[in-house]
Amino acid sequence: MLKRESLPAIRPSAHSANVLEYTDGRLLVTWFAGTVEGAEDQIGVGCTYDPDIAQWSDPVVMIRCFEYAAERWVTEQICPIETETSKTIVYTWASPFSSFQLKEQDNMRYWIRSIPENRPFRFRWDGQKAYDIECLSNCAGLPGKGVVFQGQPLLRDPEAGPAGGWIIPYHTERGELMFHSRFLFVGSDGLTFEENTVDLYQLPGCLEPALARVDKQNWLCYMRYGKRGEGYIWRSESKDGNRSFTEPSLTNLRNPHSAVDIAFDAENEYLLLAYNDSHSLRTP
Repeated sequence: MLKRESLPAIRPSAHSANVLEYTDGRLLVTWFAGTVEGAEDQIGVGCTYDPDIAQWSDPVVMIRCFEYAAERWVTEQICPIETETSKTIVYTWASPFSSFQLKEQDNMRYWIRSIPENRPFRFRWDGQKAYDIECLSNCAGLPGKGVVFQGQPLLRDPEAGPAGGWIIPYHTERGELMFHSRFLFVGSDGLTFEENTVDLYQLPGCLEPALARVDKQNWLCYMRYGKRGEGYIWRSESKDGNRSFTEPSLTNLRNPHSAVDIAFDAENEYLLLAYNDSHSLRTP
C-alpha cells in the first residue's frame, strides 16, 4: 500500500499514471495530484519499486510549480524515459499562472489552467528532485503551445533497450490543431529528436494516443474520441516500424471522450485494450 500522508493535496491521488521499467529491473510509477484536476496546487509525483527487496518507496514529489520566462508554471502529466547511460529524463507539460481562470465545479470555485496556453517541457530527475528544466516549444515539430504529453512512452526497439530511442505519444489542443495525435521520437540520450510527419486527425478529433508494438514493423495506435457523449475509439496502424500511420478509422468500441490504453502480449499474441464501454460515463 502506498503511503499518501506524505503528499500535500492528494486528490486526485493517482491521476494519469505512467510506468518506466529501468534496464536494471526497477520500476518508476508517475502520476499527478492536486485539489482538483488542473488546479494551481498540482504536483508531479513518483514512486519506485526495487526488485532486490521487493518493496515500493514512499511517493516523492518530482516537480512542483516552477519559474520560467517570468511566470510560474504548473505541471501536469509526467512521462519518464531512461537514457542509455541509465539517467532519467522526464517529459511533461505545464500551464502558466496567467492562464488560470476561476471556474465552478461541484458548488465550489477553483482556479483552473487553460490547456491551449500550456507549453511542453522536460527535466532531468536524480531520484529526488527535478533540475535542468527546459521548454520545448517549436522543437522537432512540437507546436509552441497546447501540447499534451499524456500516454505511456515506448521503446522504439525493445531488444536494443534505451539505446534504440523512445517514442512519446502526445496530442495538441489549440486552434487549428485541436485534438491532433502525434509522436515525438527521442534518441538514446533522452534529449535529441528525430523529426517525423505523423499527424492523426479525423473530425471531431483524435486525442490521447496509446501505442502498442506488435513486432518490429507493425504498431497499433488507439485514440480517444474528441467529443463527449457519443462516438467510438479511433484506430490507426503502422507497417513500417512507426515511421508512418494509416488514417484514423472508427472501431465499434464505445467511447465517451475518456482515456484508452492498449498493450500487446507477443508471447500469446493477445491485444489488451482498457477502455470505458459507455457513451455517458467517463469513468468506470
